[in-house]
Amino acid sequence: MADHNAMLLAWSSPVDDAAADEFHEWYEGTHVPEVKAAVPGIVDVRRYGLNDVTAEGTPATRFLAIYELKTDDLAGAARALGAAAGRFTPTKTMDFAGEPPVLQWYDAR
Repeated sequence: MADHNAMLLAWSSPVDDAAADEFHEWYEGTHVPEVKAAVPGIVDVRRYGLNDVTAEGTPATRFLAIYELKTDDLAGAARALGAAAGRFTPTKTMDFAGEPPVLQWYDAR
């Protein structure tokens, strides 16, 4: 097993409250399995919603997915995600304009 721990953090929001249920169904039922199949080393995925105690003025992206990885090649995992991006099933329920998705890769220190 690889000895390198890493995380991909993905922030996203539905386009509006009416689309939230469909957004969650797509994210958990379609998107997460597609990402796990495309990116080697993903061992777990957890999703979180923004809490009301968040500080005023903080970006309002409503949901966070944490993809936990065990890999010796984080750059390779990022390349695999980039290479597969055009093949993922799209959704009209994700906000790409007002609160576009943000992806960030982290490795253990």
